[in-house]
Amino acid sequence: MNYTSDFTAYTPNGFGRENQVQLANVFRKLVDKRCFVLLSNSDTPFIRRLYSDFRIKEANVQRAINCKGSKRMGHKELLISNYS
Repeated sequence: MNYTSDFTAYTPNGFGRENQVQLANVFRKLVDKRCFVLLSNSDTPFIRRLYSDFRIKEANVQRAINCKGSKRMGHKELLISNYS
C-alpha cells in the first residue's frame, strides 16, 4: 500500500486516472444542471488540466494520517468550483 501524498487506496481498487475523469464528468454534469459545485482534490498537473475550465484555488492542508508529525504539514490541495 502506498502511504505518500499520492495515496489512492481508500478502496481495494484505488482511485486512479479513470476514476478522476469520471469524477470530472460528474462535476460537469452538475454544472450543466446549474448546481453550485465545490470539489477538493490533489494538486497535480493532471488535476489542474482536468479542471482548467473552472476556478481553482490552492489550499494548504494538514495530513492527520501520517505517523511522523512533521510530515502532516506542507501539503497543497486544490479547491475547484464553478462559482466565485
